[in-house]
Amino acid sequence: MLEKPLRVALLGCGFASEFHLKAWRMVPGAEVVALCDPNPANAQSRAREFGVGRVFESIPALLRTIEVDAYDVATPPETHREVAEQLVTAGKPVLCQKPLAMTLEDARAIVDLYAERRIRLMVNENWRWRVWFQEIKRQLQAGAVGEPFYARLSIRSPAAVPTLEYPDSFLIPRQPRLKGMPRLIILEFLVHHIDTMRFLFGNVNSIYTQVRSPVRTVAGETVVTLLMNQGPVLGLLDTSWASYGYPTTTSADTMVVEGTGGSLFLDSDARVTLYRANGRIERIPVDTTDSYVRMYWGAINHFAECLRSGAPFQTDGPDNLKTLEVTFRAYESAKENTVIHWSR
Repeated sequence: MLEKPLRVALLGCGFASEFHLKAWRMVPGAEVVALCDPNPANAQSRAREFGVGRVFESIPALLRTIEVDAYDVATPPETHREVAEQLVTAGKPVLCQKPLAMTLEDARAIVDLYAERRIRLMVNENWRWRVWFQEIKRQLQAGAVGEPFYARLSIRSPAAVPTLEYPDSFLIPRQPRLKGMPRLIILEFLVHHIDTMRFLFGNVNSIYTQVRSPVRTVAGETVVTLLMNQGPVLGLLDTSWASYGYPTTTSADTMVVEGTGGSLFLDSDARVTLYRANGRIERIPVDTTDSYVRMYWGAINHFAECLRSGAPFQTDGPDNLKTLEVTFRAYESAKENTVIHWSR
């Protein structure tokens, strides 16, 4: 348990660091006191923007110079195993941006290492903290739809294709590393939604996946449909970065949850509607103010609260391995064009 003010070092000052730093500002009794990035210009820019006093270009320099209570890792995922192995020597809790690693083997190695050293590890799977999914979870726990048996989560946009407003695409200029990733939308993006479906409906025990790669300017898949057996719930994930006619700059989640007592609908404007079996229709209010930053805050505040209370993390290492197992088995299913079964 931690009772004093929480001093944090953020590693990685790229695209996502803006949202990490905004979220940490919202956490009571916490302060980011150091930034670390091999690109000093990135680190200095973020330090000026957010008033962070110390900047480091390497993890060894960070570790030998300043003592903190926790580390927030927002470096590229291909660096996560190396970063985790360096940070473990400090013996302090780590929050690591998703995906935990680029392979299931590396992810297991990280989780095993931190378990052996008895160091707390949480993965920043923040999509489950989007306000509309938190509301849907509350409705499910209250029995609003009875026993759920079907759920479809769809996220479609033209993020990776040229548009009039973004002739080089919206996504790739902002995150150039995505262009060369042979495993793209499932590992980089759909991993969020796999985690969200697990959060809402429980673990997955079989999966069937189809992928398409219509965007020739990127190496990996940009269109995916994924069917999951989640015990009593049949789960369907449907996503694309190549679809015109959808909002470009936002990830417009839409969802349907069907149950024995009614259905829940989430539309692209984040409106949640409950249709009960008795014909009653209820519009459920959801405050979407600053929802993107609040998603980061939800995960980061949970990390801080659990450090203070000693409570377990929702997305600790062992839990995240279950999400990553689904993620990597999705590629196996698509490659083999078959249903993949396992027990959970």
